[in-house]
Amino acid sequence: MPALPPSPKVSIAIISYNYGSFLAECLDSCLAQTVRVDEIVVVDDGSTDDTQRILQDYMARFPSVIGIHQVNRGIVGATNTALTNCTGDVVLLLDADDILLAQRVEKVLRALRDPIDGRPPGWVHHHLLRFTREQPDLGPVPRYAEAAPQGLLAAQVFAAGGSPVATPTSGLAFRRELLAAMLPLDDGRHMLQDLQLRTGAALLSPLAWIPESLTRYRTHATNRTGGLMVNVDQIGRARRGHADLDAWVRQVLDRHQPGLSSSWPSLDQQPGYLWLCFLSRWLSGERRDYGLLHKVLNHPDTRRASSQMRLYYYSGLVLPRRGFIAFSDLLFGLSPLKSFLRKALGRA
Repeated sequence: MPALPPSPKVSIAIISYNYGSFLAECLDSCLAQTVRVDEIVVVDDGSTDDTQRILQDYMARFPSVIGIHQVNRGIVGATNTALTNCTGDVVLLLDADDILLAQRVEKVLRALRDPIDGRPPGWVHHHLLRFTREQPDLGPVPRYAEAAPQGLLAAQVFAAGGSPVATPTSGLAFRRELLAAMLPLDDGRHMLQDLQLRTGAALLSPLAWIPESLTRYRTHATNRTGGLMVNVDQIGRARRGHADLDAWVRQVLDRHQPGLSSSWPSLDQQPGYLWLCFLSRWLSGERRDYGLLHKVLNHPDTRRASSQMRLYYYSGLVLPRRGFIAFSDLLFGLSPLKSFLRKALGRA
């Protein structure tokens, strides 16, 4: 990775599907950065609301805003379109319902200039501050059990069969060269764009961490969860997505070094996939497979997980099915009880 140019061109990649009600606030935050953004590429992924009207208005007033309208291809297909149309040396990702803090670009560029493990980092991640219209501060995400991942992570990723980075899309930024080494993303219907980016990038380049919340991460009816992987159909889709991700990673590895994919752990060695297999059987009515659960709980990647995730895993060991589902909702949902507990603990 060459050193970052003295005055790098900066792009922000935004995808929007029926987020017209949030788009103006999102674009205003991009235009208000302390370091000027050269281009803001917005992909309207077949929206049926007023996204196009709002986008046309901003394009008429701000030459840096570039709008692309396409038939609906899903979140990964829209991300591929946005990233391939960004021409910046640095590309920041942003969901159309989220809001940038004014110094995000400035601090991302600063982080990309500082060597990590003796090498220029190819990507950056940072905290995001969760909020709703009624609750402006729901605390930062992601929460890591130990120090946040940074530096050269390839050995750790190979060992775990996955990336230790859990930062959502709006907390990620990449050098153009690193994106070119990964694209295109697999736009299969079971795939997630941020999971592919975090896994591929962690294999290919050092990572920089900024311990600040530089994006406001909106939680609302279309993205909130009522638990994590507690629905059999949802688990089935996640298992297929995990298998598709495994195949995509192998393609990326072999593209850079033929035969390297043979070193990538098989699915039955990856704790995330094993956990999904355990849940699929248990929540379908079978007895708990303690052998599978033992492999998950004793994997080094599980021990490095956040306290929240470890509680989630271990609850599958001791709680009955209904109790597990309710506890999952408490951990990851937005129930009134969770809001009360957050306030009681001083985390609201």
